[in-house]
This record gives sequence, structure tokens and C-alpha cells, in this order.
Amino acid sequence: MLLLKCYYIVFFPYLSVFGTGGSVTTKETQKFTCRTYGSGVVQPFKGLGYYVRSNCPFTLTRFTHNRVEYDITIRRGDSGLLVQVEITMNKVRTVLQNGSILVEKKSSLLPLSVTWHSVPGGIDSLWVRGYIMYESLNKVCREFFSYTMECLQVKTPFYIQLCEENIYSFENSKYVHCAFFKEIALHCGNKSYVWQKWRAITKCAEPTCPGDLVYKEEGNAFIPSCSNPNPSFSSQAITSTCVCPKGKVLDDHAEDFRCVSVPSCPCVFSGRTYLTGDRRNTKCQACICDGGGWNCSENSCLGRCDIEGQFVTTFDGKKYVVPGKCTYVASQGLNWTINVGFSGKHASIQTVNASLSASLIIYTEWFRYINTKSLTNFSHFLDHALVFWQSSMYVEVHTSFGMKIQVQVSPEIQLYITPPGKHTGTISGLCGNNNKDTTDDFTSSSGIIENSPEPFALSWSVGRCTPNIPPTCINTDNEIFADEKCSVLNNPAGIFAKCHGYIPTDQFHTACILRTCNCGTNLVQCLCVALGNYAKACASLGVELGDWRKATNCCKHLKMQICFPFTAHDL
Repeated sequence: MLLLKCYYIVFFPYLSVFGTGGSVTTKETQKFTCRTYGSGVVQPFKGLGYYVRSNCPFTLTRFTHNRVEYDITIRRGDSGLLVQVEITMNKVRTVLQNGSILVEKKSSLLPLSVTWHSVPGGIDSLWVRGYIMYESLNKVCREFFSYTMECLQVKTPFYIQLCEENIYSFENSKYVHCAFFKEIALHCGNKSYVWQKWRAITKCAEPTCPGDLVYKEEGNAFIPSCSNPNPSFSSQAITSTCVCPKGKVLDDHAEDFRCVSVPSCPCVFSGRTYLTGDRRNTKCQACICDGGGWNCSENSCLGRCDIEGQFVTTFDGKKYVVPGKCTYVASQGLNWTINVGFSGKHASIQTVNASLSASLIIYTEWFRYINTKSLTNFSHFLDHALVFWQSSMYVEVHTSFGMKIQVQVSPEIQLYITPPGKHTGTISGLCGNNNKDTTDDFTSSSGIIENSPEPFALSWSVGRCTPNIPPTCINTDNEIFADEKCSVLNNPAGIFAKCHGYIPTDQFHTACILRTCNCGTNLVQCLCVALGNYAKACASLGVELGDWRKATNCCKHLKMQICFPFTAHDL
């Protein structure tokens, strides 16, 4: 009996689209063939063949091309012949079984051909031939590496093979190709022959940069900017990057990647941008923007130390929080010592005026303030100080040597110290040294400059002091209340907005939340005290906010006898 052997060939033509909207012609095609025949012999695309004897289905090949998944699964019968071949491409199945071909729907274009030989009872051989289009990329590999001989030398053949393997199945991905060529060029260095040639050979264009930036193959990872025109440079920070043209820096205060000369850099203060030549003025100082920095006149106002609860601002403007409810030396000089003692709820102020003589104590005067009852109808002269009620909220002490001390008595005790304009000797204590340099404000009682506020403050404690003021919120409900209510400080359209251009709100906002959420039961009082501290700071620069208490309902909640906005005259 003569059996007619029939060969069936299904060929799926190849079409490649490169980039968007255009087809390219295959200039060079390389064929790779995988075969299986007999009862289980498999000859892979590359390498030696092997034998698999099984009637279970298994995958003959699976790959992805141009983001389309391809899968060919085969199954042999007990006779050893193939009884089923399933070709899946882009989720469309074509099944060869029982001498028939079943295609679920219209076939897609496929960069391979499948050839099989049918015999009675099944298929005795199956060929899968892949047509891998290189678009002359293998030629590009060889041309590229012809310029790297001085660099790679005997390793060149290995890298050519690596180049071709890198391209395989990623023929249309310029990113895959160009990343490979770029790494080799970087490996050879900017003085190599291939450095100047590789983009032209491979047609790998330079990446595009946003705005005014230009691409640099080897540049500093940290781009010079208006905020940092001279960043630190390290050879390890060299990378491919986008930089400003020579002589310009990035305006990192703008959003459009604009490059400007350093003299044209804007300035920023309290979130507001100022152009070169713009001015900002306060009661104490005038400043002009000059190339990203501020040129300011000498501060005509004397430094002031603020002790507002546990929150301290030094004479030179450094802010911190004391760690414990203890007694501290707030400030001391040649002829004065001021101690501040914190109790469980409030702070008590103790002022000690010593003799004017540096070598002999001839007189000592004490003034002690604990609560409002101790100063009822109190207004008189001491030998070296005048003590009087400045208003129903403030008691003031003016010394004969020019120091001014203001005590806020309601709703919470707070202390404001203005040192004498002309003083001799060293000032020290929690309030710092009043030398217009914040870097040494944390000078301890032993003369060591501390890096953090806690050891500094503890060194100025009178007697033993244990840190016991929580640095974070300890009550979740209070924290939610504080987050909501303290946000009024940052409102760009709110009652405090007028001062935003003079005093940043960030540290006052943080203090407001911490003070309020750890307040206990009288949250509104603590909130209003914190808001009032920002209002006082604004008033000290001549910025009058208007009736902030009414706008924040602080008059209503505190039922204060006097409810008026702070003015510079009050301070």
C-alpha cells in the first residue's frame, strides 16, 4: 500500500513598523530554525540537539516580538508522533490536529514560518523558522567596533557577538541598541576614537532636554543653580545629563527649566520670588535682591530674646525648644542675671539686677514675678530699674544701663528681653550672646558650642534638670484640632498673609501645633497664644495685621478684657 506523504507549509509574512507610522524594508535577514522530529528529537535554534520522550504537552518555543506574544506548544501520542500542535500569537490560536487546521480568527502577521510533515497517525516532523530582521544592525555592530580596536583590542570579537545577541528580538528598539553602544563608548572614554563617531555610526541621536537645558555626554550630576551656583564636584558624580549652556545656571525657582546668568538670578524670601533689583523693607532693615542673594542694610533694631513657653528665640534669631520644666539662666551679663523657671503649667520669671561694678558688689535688687496678684497696682522705681504696667497684659522693666524686659502676664506668662544697646563683657544663657552670629548661639555654660539645643539648654539649668517636655504630640484628638486650627497661619488669603513676605510661618506653625496639641484641656487658649506670638513678631517689624483676634475667634473664646491688634508701639 502506497502512502502519500503530504507537506503543509503555513507562512506568515513579516512586516515591521519602526517608530510611528512608517514601514522599513528588510535589508538583511538571518534565519534561525528549531526542529522536532521522530519520537522526540529536538534541534533548538542554537546549540546541540537533545531527545525528549513524553506524551505530555510542552512548549516548543515562546517569545515576544514587538510587544506581541508568540507560543508554540506540541504534544506527542503513544506512537511517538505529534498529535497536536498549537500556535498562539497575540492570543489567537491555530490548532493542527487530526489532519485538520483550525484557526480561531484572522491570523496576524508573524515573523516566522511553521512547516510540518503529516503522516498517517500524526506529524513526524515540525520546523519553526524565525526570520530575524536586523535592518543592517549587524553591519552597524561591525562598523561600530571597527573604531574600538585601540580600546577593546582582542576583546573586540566577543563584543561584536554580544552586540548581535543584544539586538536579537529587539530589532526595532532604538533604546536597546543605543544603550549598548553608549556604554561601550563610555567604557572607551572621551579621548578614544569611537567617542566622536559613535552617534553618527549608530544613528543614535542625543536625548532632548527640557527648556533651555542642553545635553552633555559627561557632566556633573549636580547642576549649578541659582540656589547653589557652585555645587561640590566629584569625579564619581559624572553622568550623562542635561545642563545649562556655559556661563549660565538653572533658575531653580522657576518651573520651566530656564537658564540665567548668576547676576539675573531671583531671590526668594518667605515663599515669595523677587527679581534682581527688587527691594523688601521692614521697620528695622532694607534689603535688595542681587543675583540670587540679599544685600541688606545693618539691622537698626536691637536683638530681642523671646521666651514663649518652652519655645525660645535667641537674640540672634535662632529658635529651639527647652527640654524640661526647670529653672534656667535666661540671660546674664556684666551687671544682670535673668532666670526663668518653668512649672507644670506656666513659666515664672525671676530677674536679678547685680551691682554696676565688675569688681565689687555694692547693691543687689530683686524683682520677682510669679502671677498677676504680685504686681497689682505696682509701679515704682528701684535704684537701677523702673518697673511698671505697660498695659493690662504687660509689665515692663527698664534698667538704668539700657536693658528692657517685657513680661506678658495674660493669658500665659511670656518673657521678652532686649539687651542694652551698648554693653561690655559677654552675654550668655538661653538667649545666646547677641553677636549677630547664630552659629555660636548654642554656647554652653562651660564655653563649648553644642550641636543641638538639649545639652546646651541643660547646661544653663539652675540645679538638676530632667528632660520632660514631649517633643511631639501626645494626644491624637488634640493633634487633629491643632493641625486644623494652626493652618490659619499659612493661609495665603487669611488675616496673617500680610506678614508672610516678612516673617516665614513654618517655625511658628510647628510651635503652634506642638503647643496646642500638648496643652491639656484649654486648647483654644494655647492656640490663641501661639497665633499671638506670630502677630507680635510681625508687629515688631512694623507689620500690623489688623484685628487678628476677632478673625480667629480668640476674643470670643478667651473673654479677654482687652482685645486689640498688636502694634509696634506695644512692643
